[in-house]
Amino acid sequence: MHECIPDSDYQQLHHFISESNWDAFAVMRTVAQHTQQSLQAVDGEQGLLLDESGWEKAGTKSVGVARQYIGQVGKVCNAQVGMFAALVRGDKVGLVNARLYLPAEWTDKPARCKAIGVPAQDQSYKSKPQLAVAMLSELAPVVSYDWVGGDSIYGNSPDLRTYLLAQQQRFVLDVGSELTVFLTDPSPAVPPAKAIRGRQPTRAQTHQPRYSLSTVLAGLGATGWQMLVYRRGSQGKLVREAQLLPVWLWKPDWKTSPQALSLLISREVDGSAVKYSLVYEPSGQTDLLISLQRQMQRYWVERAFQDSKEQLGLHQNQTRCWAGWYHHVALTLMALHFMLETRLESQDDIPLLSCSDIKLMLARTLLNKLHQSEGIWQAIEQRHRQRFNNAYRYIYQT
Repeated sequence: MHECIPDSDYQQLHHFISESNWDAFAVMRTVAQHTQQSLQAVDGEQGLLLDESGWEKAGTKSVGVARQYIGQVGKVCNAQVGMFAALVRGDKVGLVNARLYLPAEWTDKPARCKAIGVPAQDQSYKSKPQLAVAMLSELAPVVSYDWVGGDSIYGNSPDLRTYLLAQQQRFVLDVGSELTVFLTDPSPAVPPAKAIRGRQPTRAQTHQPRYSLSTVLAGLGATGWQMLVYRRGSQGKLVREAQLLPVWLWKPDWKTSPQALSLLISREVDGSAVKYSLVYEPSGQTDLLISLQRQMQRYWVERAFQDSKEQLGLHQNQTRCWAGWYHHVALTLMALHFMLETRLESQDDIPLLSCSDIKLMLARTLLNKLHQSEGIWQAIEQRHRQRFNNAYRYIYQT
């Protein structure tokens, strides 16, 4: 950045990202407000999508780096993982909040967290669904949305579902095929005592059987499926088969009553790519087509991650500390909103305008020191000086 930006100073840029005390969360709240305003120009309902995104990162010093699974690369590797919230309406989306996931190997070592600048209130372990609840709570007074969506990390979480149910908040949350449900109300109750003496029963029980979702799917056979057009793509209508079933979720260790929800099962017309989602509608009138459209909206948050990484450098953060991660992410979210707003303002004249198009125009119009021979030589000289200083420091320390 210092090599490219005219009148910039390396130390000032480093301080701004890594050490200055500006509030990254305040910036993200402002981004959320502006994103909501921008999306008002788009037809349709608005959803809030929860998802995670990770990226490989070498070493052990950077905050949150640990061996963990990264979906983008499809394997366990040394990486950082961030939890994100996105507002989506139609095919337009903006990232509006984020949390860094700290694995237990970090939170189990308070000294390690303190050394990297993790605030005391964030040094205790928080699961990904718990971080999602924190984002939902922070966004509640800032933005509004019709429903909440997320992948199986969130759908499989009883605590997150309980939070949304308490808020009477519609949701369509993906779940894994291994999840077990009741197909009739389990009506749990504490069994009567079998004897006068001895320990009395205190835990509720049920005699209703539970079924895995894969077993439920196998029992459906070929009946009851509806073929629905859930979206129009660039090459025509996008179609899936789907059906809704009433289900109940409950476990003996729960202190709450069973969760009465709907199970949405959808698949490609050839029976492949099966998706399961738990659906909640406060009115009780769950619509199959609307539920399917919400289930398939998660496609757009992946496009937001793609633009944020490929065009805006979300995964290219070179800082190690807690504040640096949040500062970098907050600025990336702000830049992504700029892209969204620019595309919306230009959609009548340039309907296919992309983030890469906007980035290309900026690269051609903004001043860049590397466009001049003098700037190139200055950059080379600065790199050589830095290499020399690093080598000298290494020799001196060893």
